[in-house]
Amino acid sequence: MSTQAPHIVLAPDSYKGSASALEIAHALAQGLQTAWPHARLTLAPMADGGEGTLDCLAAGRNVDWQSTSILAIHGGRIDAPWFCDGAGTAVIESAQVLGLPLIEAQPNAPRLQARGSYALGELIAAALDTGIHDLVIGLGGSACNDAGLGLLSALGARATAIDGTQVAPTMDGLLALDRIDLTGLDVRLQKTRIRVLCDVDNPLLGARGASRVYGPQKGLSEADIEAVEAAFIRLADSTAPPGLATETGSGAAGGLGFALALIGGELCSGANTLLDMTGLRETLADADLVITGEGRSDTQTLSGKLPLAIADAAKPTPTVLLSGAIADEARTELEQHFAGCYTLVERAGSVAEAVADPLHWARVAAADIGADMDSLITSAHAHNPVQE
Repeated sequence: MSTQAPHIVLAPDSYKGSASALEIAHALAQGLQTAWPHARLTLAPMADGGEGTLDCLAAGRNVDWQSTSILAIHGGRIDAPWFCDGAGTAVIESAQVLGLPLIEAQPNAPRLQARGSYALGELIAAALDTGIHDLVIGLGGSACNDAGLGLLSALGARATAIDGTQVAPTMDGLLALDRIDLTGLDVRLQKTRIRVLCDVDNPLLGARGASRVYGPQKGLSEADIEAVEAAFIRLADSTAPPGLATETGSGAAGGLGFALALIGGELCSGANTLLDMTGLRETLADADLVITGEGRSDTQTLSGKLPLAIADAAKPTPTVLLSGAIADEARTELEQHFAGCYTLVERAGSVAEAVADPLHWARVAAADIGADMDSLITSAHAHNPVQE
């Protein structure tokens, strides 16, 4: 290893709200070059269906960028980007109109009760207006948890309370929901192939469901979670075939996976699908070391997030995890999947310092990884010998 320049693949996800995957990849390259100036570096900024999916799929391709004016989840109007490729496939990223960073950056953003997924339904309709019949939708990083009630309403469904009155496409509307009628759905959906890139493999309902696992980070209290779970059950009972609410990925993006499967979407692992669509899987086979990461790694990383998918795809090549932070309760299990686990916070001294200048600390961490290169690769191969 030390006698020749290594080939290192840099395939981070975005550090949500702090730095894009491309920015992190460049910072890693700069840091590694201090330890391995002659290393062959392949920059492959990635995504798993959430933030950065559009950029990931557009990189190196001739695409036709579009923009649609949308009233997004934070209550403000934005020009939401999406694109069509040369084969006539439209690609949409839910985080553009429903993302948590929109809420966090807007002091007067709507409270949880007023949020819903209506904007994504409008964006889908705008894509259909262009005449496309193939749609790829990235799910992840959303601020909503409405099982797609808003999305379905925007596409023509009619949601009603027990007295028959129509409910609003919001969280409050969801809690008042008795049933939803899909007969008025946009007929163009029936002629459109829809591939749904799920950033996690959680189902809609149950202990690993959207509300119980991700609800707290979106503002749901324990009481809220029970009420929302009951509303999800009513929605599923009134519309879905048996088993859909427990299907892998149906809980992605606050249950948007469920809604999109309900209208004919094919739920896919976002990370694995993007590995194939970008050709990264083949690139990993030629690497000596792979570095991936995300803003924060925790137990959710083990539910289909990008870093784990890359580590699995790269085997037996060792993969290093470099994230902004790693949750204490997840570190031991993550260490079973990665040759090394590094964080920006450990170098910066605090979350605030790491967030203030993530690219600087990514360079510092990458230099540390470079210094540890021989031991990382030697140790990984000792634990995972290549089978003849």
